[in-house]
Amino acid sequence: MNLVIMGVCGCGKSTIGERLATELDAGFIEGDSFHPLENVRRMSAGIPLTDADRAPGWHA
Repeated sequence: MNLVIMGVCGCGKSTIGERLATELDAGFIEGDSFHPLENVRRMSAGIPLTDADRAPGWHA
């Protein structure tokens, strides 16, 4: 079974996902780990990502 936890920035998705994975004895993958560091910094600062930030090839 795969679960996807979605929501707006800062609503607790990671916290809920980690706790749910622990409770279900399941793996947890943090979606932010797929972003380049600069995007994570922007999100952490409350700066929304643009379409260009999400464009294919941003991780190259």
